[in-house]
Amino acid sequence: MVSGCASFQNPTTIAGLQKQQEPLEDLPLPRVMHEDVRREYQELLKTIEDRRLYEQIERRIASVYMLEGDYDQLRGVMPGDDGYFPEAISAYHELLNKYPDSERNAEAMYQLAKAYDLDGRDQEAKAVLEEFITEHPHSKRLAEVYFRKGDIHFRHEEYEQAERAYRAVVAIGNESPFLNNSWYLLGWSQYKLSDYDRSLQSFSRVLDRLVPADGKVETLDKVNRSLVDDTLRIMSVGLAYAGGASKIDSMFANRPEAKKYTWILYSSLGQHYLEKERYEDSASSFRAFVVQNPDSERAPEMHAEMIRAYVDGEFSQQVLPEKENYVRNYGVRSEFWKTKPAEIKAKVIPNLKTYIDELARHYHATGQRLTRELADGAIKASAVASTEASRQTSFLKAAQFYGEFEETFPDDPKVPEMVYMRAEAAFDGGDYPTAITHYERTAYEFKNSEFGADSGYAAIIAYQKEAERLIAESGKGGEKLRAWRSKGVESQLRFVQTFRDDERSGAVLAKTSEELFALGRYEKALEVATGIVSQAGEVDRELNRTAWGVIAHSQYELGDFAAAEKGYLSQLRYIDATDPEYQSVTERMAVTIYKQGEQAITASNLEKAVEHFLRIKTVAPKTDVRVVAQFDAATHLLTLEEWEPALTEMLELRRLFPRHKLAKDLSQKIAWTYEQDEQWQMAATEYEQIYRTDQRADVRRDALFLAAELYEKAGDEDQALAYFKKWAFDYEEPFDTRMEARYHVAYLYERRDDYHRHLYWLRRVIDGHNKAPDNWKTDRSQWLAAWANNKYGDYWRIEFDRVRLKHPLNKSIPRKNEKLKNALDRYQQAAAYEVMDQTTRATFNIADLYGQFARELMDAPRPKGLSQLEAMQYELVLEEQAIPFEDLAIEVHQANIERSWSGTFNPWIERSFEAMAKLNPARFDKQEVKVAYGDGIR
Repeated sequence: MVSGCASFQNPTTIAGLQKQQEPLEDLPLPRVMHEDVRREYQELLKTIEDRRLYEQIERRIASVYMLEGDYDQLRGVMPGDDGYFPEAISAYHELLNKYPDSERNAEAMYQLAKAYDLDGRDQEAKAVLEEFITEHPHSKRLAEVYFRKGDIHFRHEEYEQAERAYRAVVAIGNESPFLNNSWYLLGWSQYKLSDYDRSLQSFSRVLDRLVPADGKVETLDKVNRSLVDDTLRIMSVGLAYAGGASKIDSMFANRPEAKKYTWILYSSLGQHYLEKERYEDSASSFRAFVVQNPDSERAPEMHAEMIRAYVDGEFSQQVLPEKENYVRNYGVRSEFWKTKPAEIKAKVIPNLKTYIDELARHYHATGQRLTRELADGAIKASAVASTEASRQTSFLKAAQFYGEFEETFPDDPKVPEMVYMRAEAAFDGGDYPTAITHYERTAYEFKNSEFGADSGYAAIIAYQKEAERLIAESGKGGEKLRAWRSKGVESQLRFVQTFRDDERSGAVLAKTSEELFALGRYEKALEVATGIVSQAGEVDRELNRTAWGVIAHSQYELGDFAAAEKGYLSQLRYIDATDPEYQSVTERMAVTIYKQGEQAITASNLEKAVEHFLRIKTVAPKTDVRVVAQFDAATHLLTLEEWEPALTEMLELRRLFPRHKLAKDLSQKIAWTYEQDEQWQMAATEYEQIYRTDQRADVRRDALFLAAELYEKAGDEDQALAYFKKWAFDYEEPFDTRMEARYHVAYLYERRDDYHRHLYWLRRVIDGHNKAPDNWKTDRSQWLAAWANNKYGDYWRIEFDRVRLKHPLNKSIPRKNEKLKNALDRYQQAAAYEVMDQTTRATFNIADLYGQFARELMDAPRPKGLSQLEAMQYELVLEEQAIPFEDLAIEVHQANIERSWSGTFNPWIERSFEAMAKLNPARFDKQEVKVAYGDGIR
């Protein structure tokens, strides 16, 4: 029996079978086996007297209960009310109670905790585990116990306790099988506690232990690779919270053991940011690695990821310089290319091919765009020089990258195209020697059927351009210039010999005249070209076309624009209307007409200039110049105050070319013209339309105010009022305009006798000035505030007039006095602004109110039934009340009049004089006396 028990020390378990990957349903152990074994053990107990052996068998019975619960749980058997392990739990509890001092209690306690945990009773499990830690601090299972305890705490979001438990596992060390997961879960616990720095340090221990020395995590087994991937994922999140790439720098800079995986951290963080669409942060993460590890084999890969982040985020301004940096750092001219083995360089070749091609074409396209903008006059005069420099730089950089493509990939099928494009870019960038070299390579070395003839012809033009440059640089003399002229002639002859069937070969024979033209010898060019078109017999059509072009160009350069116009007109006879050049020549002819208009302006003959500009509408209606010319014609008609003709041209331009760049200002010009022509309604309608459609906020704001003013002038007070109110409500600034809008609204409501709203807007005017910052206030806003207070006083004056003095006076006088006080208060506020016309107005009204109140007191109704004595006494009382007001009236009028002594005089002062003539006639109502003397003596 003892040997039979011994054979059960290493039973075949469910977990063991699972490790062997045997299907659960094929297990050889039937359910009855556990009961049989348990029964056999229990029968055996009846015969055992040895206490030590008896204890061992009881522990085996508890183990069988444990195995049975495991088995049922794995098979998915429905548990009882107490779960899968009630018997095992009871058995282990009984063992612990029965044998409290047994050396095997550590294992029993561990199994008890496990049974609780598997039955979902993790709090009981945790209690047992904590007891285990206390009672068995030196157990070999201690690391696992702490690990299981940490799991329970983590599961219940008790992260501080979990952290302590996992930290205990890693402190035990000894290469526990739980060590990797403990570091991982320790990092998670610290992450959950927002302790990102310690969390990152803990996670990094997982990487220290698992990442191979070469950093190739792809060689790890599935389990460890999964753990590393999860660790990198959460570290990326933690790094994002803790400071991003800079955190990697500070945390791992002094840890040599981390060097094998820091690139993965940068990459993982970059990918994390990318997934979160934080493109700038993603690129910064990749950039940080590249900056710190420029010689790393991973640098090109990380640099490419940085570029991809910028591309995905549509940061076009960053993409271009980074692609340049990539080519500079890893291209054929870099130290990286010179020092790295072939297998490393092979990894950058695909990106180099793509980036070099893209950079070359980008800079080429940029140069072409800037060329167009300069030609169209779209660049401000102050920016022309810098734009021209940028244009030239763009072409030269394009040429450089085209050359680098050939240098990097000499056997690529695209090399002939790249050589040609390099010549094109160099030509446009003004590097004519380089352009000539590569034009001639394309034409005569590659014999490229697509670009050959064009390249040979372009080389001829490049020779001429370089000759022009040399002339500009050192004058027309010199051996260098003569050498270039000689080479240019050789190139022309070479072109004719190689491409004799090219349609331009005939024209090349006329290049003498063209070269003369390019050198600025326009008279000689005219002589040669005129000789060509004057030859007897049939002259080649293409040659005529070229010759007439030279004639027209030369006349243009000589300033004879009328003759140039005729030359271009003659050239058009040799060009089919469907030929693209027909439009180009027509455009040039339109330019000569425009130039004639400019000459008329210089001669101060605006009428003639307008005639020339408008002639383009008939001669070349579909040219770009036509719109500019018609716009200029309308502008000069405005200068001539020819309102109706100007309106006709501008309205036509707006109708025919609504999307032209000049059209955005047409509506404002049209509105202004209507205004100058005093077509108020039409002008108001135009400004209203500008307000509704223009995209510029300041233009819309100003248009709304102008529309309101013009509707008021047109007599449409309803619309004017609506727009003045809208302006006043919608806009805070400009302050002056807002004050004017309030003023107009107050004025228009007064015209409608709507005193309630009139007073409201008067208050808005007053408050607008009073509450404005001092640096906003103006003389106008001060005048408006004074005016508004005067108007407010006028309203109370009306109210004052409405109150009649009635018997008994002790009831009507207070009401009258209240209105008087309100009016005086407003007039006094108006005078306080010290705006002369408003101050004199307020002063007069104050005095007039005092005078009127005195008169009304004197004229107040007398009570009936008074005796003669009572009547006399009543008169005396009224007189005593009235005289102070009359004295005040005189005093205030006198103050107003005294302003005239300093040279100020206006209608309000004049009215004070008139009032004083009645109040103090002895002084102010004197009549001029004429004295006449006779001749006789009586």
